Amino acid sequence: MPMRGVAAMARRCSGPITAPGSPTGRPYNPGVSSVVEPPPPVELVSEPPPPSPPPAKSSRRRRTLLRDILEVLALAFALYIVIAFALQTVRVDGESMEPTLQNSDLLFADKLSYHLHAPERGDIIVLRPPDQPNTDFIKRIVAVPDDFVEIDGKHLNADGSTSAAVLVKTCLSCAPQVLKEPYLPDQKKEPWTEMVFCCDSTGHATGEPTWLHVPQDMYFVLGDNRNHSRDSRSIGLIPRNNILGRAWVRIWPLSHFGFLGQGPTLATAAALIPVPFWWRRRVAMSRRSRPGSPAPS
Repeated sequence: MPMRGVAAMARRCSGPITAPGSPTGRPYNPGVSSVVEPPPPVELVSEPPPPSPPPAKSSRRRRTLLRDILEVLALAFALYIVIAFALQTVRVDGESMEPTLQNSDLLFADKLSYHLHAPERGDIIVLRPPDQPNTDFIKRIVAVPDDFVEIDGKHLNADGSTSAAVLVKTCLSCAPQVLKEPYLPDQKKEPWTEMVFCCDSTGHATGEPTWLHVPQDMYFVLGDNRNHSRDSRSIGLIPRNNILGRAWVRIWPLSHFGFLGQGPTLATAAALIPVPFWWRRRVAMSRRSRPGSPAPS
């Protein structure tokens, strides 16, 4: 081989040698160990768990329906307790309380209030008469314990006419007062003519007006339709324990739904009209001037 070719080959062999398969392309040096660096770690990003599926609509409906049923049952039970212990439904049978109450009217009677206070004059009450303990009557209280009561069938009115009237004294020395009763039937068309004198010691009707002192825990009751009522005039005074409750609202018919109207009031039976002083003096002077009249002492 010529010398020029050998020199060229030596120059080629003396250059850097790259190791086959080297990723960095660095010159291969057989005396130095080459270290291949690992690739940078890959960070794994954790994804949030998928949301849980919403509850089925059918299960929500079932729970709502069950809750509604329980609420209705609780309300029905509460109403039953109130009605059983505090209220009583009463159906009117008869005409003794007309025109205030009509036959077949349906009422609510309050059974609780009389545990808190005594019955009062004018209250419409549900009672059991002493001679019929299994029958309920509905009447109006006219006189309460310690009242003095009388029925006068020929009471003199302010206009000079006479009519039946209930007189009440709230004490023995008190002046009699007429019971004003706006709830009675029209007295011009249907005047009160039955059992118009009262009362004996038991509350029954009499043949002439008689004052009755109502004992403790006893009540004198009348129907508003006096000509067609079986009340204290025929069954006597009503014991407190025979009063079941106070009728206070009409619930049927709906056209007459509401409270039961105005009660009675007391008015002075007879008013004393004072005579003016000048009139008294004139009368005295006329007497003096009359011949033969005695002189005032």
